[in-house]
Amino acid sequence: MPQANRASSGYLLKTGKSLSLIDCGGGVTSSFLRRGFDALDIDRIFISHTHPDHVTELPFVIQLIHLNQRTEPLDVYLPADFVAPFRQFLQALYIIEERLPFPLNIVGYEIGFEYDNEFKLAAIGNKHLHAYSQIVGELDLPNKMQCCSFDMKIGDKTVFYSSDIATNDDVRPNLDGKDLVLLESTHIDLAEFVKHASTISVGRFVITHLGTQREVVEIHRMA
Repeated sequence: MPQANRASSGYLLKTGKSLSLIDCGGGVTSSFLRRGFDALDIDRIFISHTHPDHVTELPFVIQLIHLNQRTEPLDVYLPADFVAPFRQFLQALYIIEERLPFPLNIVGYEIGFEYDNEFKLAAIGNKHLHAYSQIVGELDLPNKMQCCSFDMKIGDKTVFYSSDIATNDDVRPNLDGKDLVLLESTHIDLAEFVKHASTISVGRFVITHLGTQREVVEIHRMA
């Protein structure tokens, strides 16, 4: 749910001078600029799934990069079934790929996709969008209901980003041994998570995707 004092999902990974943006929900662009980052340093963007709070400002970021006169390629990794609709959306917004001063490489990925360059990233499917299966089937929609958590290795450090999930079971097998875990709080059983967290080895948990102020207070109490 949108919050007056918080942005939606969006995380930066810095490797050398290069920035990778992971998800791009509402408020991400202004937060990015407030913190003094340079849009020209964004070399790639990964979108975990297409709920608005994870993707709504993606065109805005592309426009920002354009206005900063980028000439180097920008790689955008999207769930495969979103590539064609997103290209049409960009065109409707008059962000015409052929007129951009830089190559815009839009890559559709499936569950199991692996990125291996400045760092490693593996897309691990979860069941967050499976609740839509009945309506998708009834209306014969093309939606694949693809939502992925990202398992990353940067140098000798390991990071796990849950994105949105259905239940704790979506991520339980992937947490032990990680240096950093970014775990959303909206769709999980927090009491169950706290119990499980005490049995595994994780360098640091960061709880994200926060709900109301009352829920935030409860998270602090349980921590």
